[in-house]
Amino acid sequence: MTLSDHSARIRAAALLAASLLVTPLAPAQPEDGTAGSAPAGSLRDLLVTAMPDGGDRIVLTLDQEPRFQVQEVEDPYRLVIDLEGTVNRLPKNVRAVNSDQVQRVRAAQYQTTPEPVARVVLDMKGRPAWETRTDGRNLVIEIAGQRTHASAPATSAVFEAPAPAAAPAPVPVEAALSAAPAPAPAPAQTQKVSAPAPVAVPAAVTGMAPAATETSAPAAAPAPAPAPAPAPAPAAAAPAPSPRKTITPAPAASSTSLAAVMPSTGATYPGAAVFEKKIVQGEQQVYTGKKISLNLVDADIKQVFRLFHEISGLNFVLDPSVTGRVTIVVDEVPWDQALDLVLKNNGLDKVYEKTVIRIASTAKLASEAGARKALKEAKELEADTVTITRTLSYAKAKDIDKIIKTGVLLSPRGKSFFDERTNTIIVTDVPTKIQPIDNLLTSLDEKTPQVMIEARIVETSRRFTREFGINWGFHGERSDALGNPLDTSFPHNATVDWDLNLPQNAGVTALGFTFGNASGSFLLDVALDALETEGKGRVLSSPKIATQNNETAEIEQGVRIPVVNTTATEISVDFVAAALRLKVTPQITAEGTVSLDLEVSNDSPEFLIANVQGTPGIRTQRAQTKVLVTDGGTTVIGGIFTVNEGNAETGIPWFRKIPLFGWLFKSRNISSENRELLVFITPRILRG
Repeated sequence: MTLSDHSARIRAAALLAASLLVTPLAPAQPEDGTAGSAPAGSLRDLLVTAMPDGGDRIVLTLDQEPRFQVQEVEDPYRLVIDLEGTVNRLPKNVRAVNSDQVQRVRAAQYQTTPEPVARVVLDMKGRPAWETRTDGRNLVIEIAGQRTHASAPATSAVFEAPAPAAAPAPVPVEAALSAAPAPAPAPAQTQKVSAPAPVAVPAAVTGMAPAATETSAPAAAPAPAPAPAPAPAPAAAAPAPSPRKTITPAPAASSTSLAAVMPSTGATYPGAAVFEKKIVQGEQQVYTGKKISLNLVDADIKQVFRLFHEISGLNFVLDPSVTGRVTIVVDEVPWDQALDLVLKNNGLDKVYEKTVIRIASTAKLASEAGARKALKEAKELEADTVTITRTLSYAKAKDIDKIIKTGVLLSPRGKSFFDERTNTIIVTDVPTKIQPIDNLLTSLDEKTPQVMIEARIVETSRRFTREFGINWGFHGERSDALGNPLDTSFPHNATVDWDLNLPQNAGVTALGFTFGNASGSFLLDVALDALETEGKGRVLSSPKIATQNNETAEIEQGVRIPVVNTTATEISVDFVAAALRLKVTPQITAEGTVSLDLEVSNDSPEFLIANVQGTPGIRTQRAQTKVLVTDGGTTVIGGIFTVNEGNAETGIPWFRKIPLFGWLFKSRNISSENRELLVFITPRILRG
C-alpha cells in the first residue's frame, strides 16, 4: 500500500467520525417527508430566578413536552430558543433581568404556519456558560455565574481524529468524500455549553492536519491507522473531547425549516424593544454557521460544494457552467463565511430557494434577475388599470397625494388625483399596485392623538417702605418794637432765623410743635414726618389649549395699546400687544412622554414706571424652550427671583451722627421689594 493510499484511508475514517458530530446541525425530518401532526402546545409562563453561584435560571413552562432548538447569535451575543409546535401565550413578552449575565428575556410568536414556533431570546452580557435541560413540561436554561465560568479552562473545542505523527499532504476532497456515509441525526435531550466560544467543526472533515503541523513535510512512514468502521463506532474511537460540548437540537416532528439553519441577517425578532440598536445605512453580513477549518489545494469546486452540503445539511444545485478549482486554507471560520469566500473567489453567487441553494455565476444570476424584473413589469403593463377612490377622515388628500407621487408605489401607468372639497384621493394603476397603495392610505389615514397643555404663571411680590423726616426752626429777635433792644450801641437790634427742612412724604400729615415767649422774641417750630407701608401681591395666570400631535397651537389674552406715530405728511396709529400668550407644538414620543416646543409670555402695561406722552411702558415676562415631560406630569420651565433693597439717609454733616440727638438733624428712608416669577407646564394626552 502506498503512502497516499494509506493517508486517504486515514482521512476517510476521520471524515466518518466527524460527520456524526456535525450532521445534527440540521433538524431531523420524518422519513415520509411530511410535517408532524402533533397538536400545538402553549408557552404559559416564564420564571427568572437567581442561583447560589450568582447565575440565573430561566424556566419556560409549557403544557406539553418541549421540543426546541437553540442558536447562538453574535453582535451582540444572545441565545435564541425556538419552541416548536408552541404558541406564545405569555401575558408579558419582555422580562427585564439586569443581572451580571442576562440583560433581559424576550418572547414572541416567530412562526404560525405550517407549524407554530414560539421564540425566546436571551440578551446576554458577555459570553457566559449556559446549559439547557428539560424537566417534564418545563424547559430550564441555567446561565453560570461569574464565579463559575471565570475559572473554567479556556480549552479549544476541536475534535481531532487519530492522525500520524507528521501531517501528510492535503488529500483531494473527492477522496475524502467518497468514504463519507449519509448524515444521520443524533437526538439529545440535554444541551450544554461550558465555555463562551462556539463549537468548531473537526479539522478532519476537510482532510486537514492539525494546525500545528500544517506546514510540516509528509512523514516517510506514518503510523498505521485504524480501519474505517461503520457509524457510530468512529465517534466512540475519537479522542475524549474538551469540556466544551456540541449543541445538538432535539428531533423535530416537522420538516426542516430553512430559518433554523440559514445564516442570520441580524433581523429584529418580533416583540423586540423599540429602542434597541438598528442599522440604518449599509448592509451588515452576520455569519452564524458553525466554525470549520479547511485546507484544500486544487480541489474540484463541485466536490467542495458537496462538502458544504455534508456540513450544513442544505441542498445544493449547481449551474452547468460552474467549473474550476479551489485552493483555500482557513481556520475556525463559520461555514457560511467560507462558502461566501469560495463563491467570491470564483465569480459565483448563490440564491436561496426554500431548502435549496442554487449556485451560478454572478453574471448569469444578474441577467436572470433583470429578465425576471423586465418580464414582471411587462406583465404589469399589459394588465388593465383599476381606479379606486378613498375618502380620508384624518389626513389631507392634498398631502397624501404628494406622498404617493414622490414614492415608488406607482407603476409607469399609475396616476393619482385628489378632490379637496370632499377630501377624496383617486388612484388609477394596475391591480398589483392598488393593494400596496390602499395599505399605505390605511396607514396614513389614522387618528392623530391630541394633547392638552396647561401653563400656570405665578407671580408674587412683597414691598416694604419706612420713611422718617423732620422739619424744625427757631426765630430770635431783639428790637425796640419788642421792648428788648440790646444794651450795646452796636448792634442795637438783632434777628436770628434758622430752618431745617428734611420732609419725606408730602401726602402724610405732619406732627408739629411751636414754642415761644409772650413777646414773640423767641419761637421754636418742630414738625415730624413718619411713613411705613407694607404690601403683598400674588398674580396667577393659567392659559390652557388643546392641539393635535405635531401641530402648533397659540392662545392669547390681553390688551393692545395704541401708539401714535407722527410724520411730516401723515399720522399713523400702531397697536402694541400687552397680553398673556402661549404658543406650543407638542410631540408624543413612543414612550408615552410629550416633547414640547413652547413659548410663554406675560406682558402687562406699566403706567407708573414708564410713561411717554401718555403711552405706558410694557413689563415683559417671557420664556422659550424645549422640554420633555411625562403624560400628566408638571415641570417648571423657568423662574425669575428679584430682590431690591434700599437704605437712604439725609442730614447735616457731623450733627446727624451725634448719638440720640442725631435724629434731630437727619431723615431716613428704608425700602425693600421682592418679586418671584415661576412658569409651570402640564401636558396631558387626551385619550378616547
